[in-house]
Amino acid sequence: MYYLENSDEESVYDKHLTYKVRKGDTLQSVAEELGIDSQELRRYHNIYCPLPDLIEADFKSYLKFVILASEETKTKVKEEILKKPKKVIFGNDYKIPFLSEKSTKTYKAKYTTEAGSAVDVIEMTIGVKWLATDKNKYHLFEINREKEIYVNGSPPDSVIQELEAKTAEVLYPLKIVVDEFGKWVDIYNYDEIESRWPKIKREVLDYYEGEVAETYMEQTEYALENSDTLLESLRSDYFLRTFFNGIHVGYTGVYSFETEVSFPLEKDEESVFKVKQKIDAVLDDNDLIRIEQKGDYVDTGYDVIYGYAPWKGNFSSVYFLNPDSYNIEKLNAQCNIEYDEPIKATIEIELVKKEENQDN
Repeated sequence: MYYLENSDEESVYDKHLTYKVRKGDTLQSVAEELGIDSQELRRYHNIYCPLPDLIEADFKSYLKFVILASEETKTKVKEEILKKPKKVIFGNDYKIPFLSEKSTKTYKAKYTTEAGSAVDVIEMTIGVKWLATDKNKYHLFEINREKEIYVNGSPPDSVIQELEAKTAEVLYPLKIVVDEFGKWVDIYNYDEIESRWPKIKREVLDYYEGEVAETYMEQTEYALENSDTLLESLRSDYFLRTFFNGIHVGYTGVYSFETEVSFPLEKDEESVFKVKQKIDAVLDDNDLIRIEQKGDYVDTGYDVIYGYAPWKGNFSSVYFLNPDSYNIEKLNAQCNIEYDEPIKATIEIELVKKEENQDN
């Protein structure tokens, strides 16, 4: 390989760093030898070379020198490339692919609920593990919740909080079915969950007594009565509803569309919001895909019939996805309705970036 700062060729080659072409050299072989992209090598040479020396599909037989970019020029080019916004890579019909295969992730979840002046904050760690995908593109996931739960910054310290945390242990590991759009649609391991209940029940009754404990036993047993009642009970789970929200869909040529989002702002009750769902066509400052849902509460109209002013509220969520795997790295969702006493829920979920959180 020869690099010549000055050559005997016409003056244009005197002004540039050049490579002397040897017998048998091709555009691809020289590019590989120099560690340069072949298209970039051709592009830079063709900007400065005499017209007869243009590189087309390959070198011309008489070409003696290839003009190379100096290190300073390469640095400037790289800087310009880095400044340019990186485009989101879509699938067909502007769809965001749901590539869940062989992924195991751990997330920190924080739920803040506000009812009037009362504010409660619940924090926990949740594991999400892909298990399988069938021929119809339905995915099987395993959800695990660590036993350590914090309520307002501390471990559960009231009987109700302790009972709620203990009885919830029967659910995990929870196996769920998710469709090709990333939306949670069913529970897979109902029989396994039901079989755990006798042991959990004995542990609860050995430690807790009284009416409150009995009430929690009854509520749990009703939820476990069959797969349908369990599915209905879990519809109030903030993690399942926001994380598996079906955002891996087609976003149209204008990168947005209108849709409806239902959300369990109150336990066992669905609130419906008409939202605009949109995606940024370029990555954000952290090189992540940004998806947003934002809209207003859809009032049923019954309040007007009975002489009350219509309720108002809004829903907003922002998802940040890895641009290579399309997995969720972070999400924030907020929902509120102005009842007689305002009620609001804020959900924050963020990937825990540890060594074990990697695609296998």
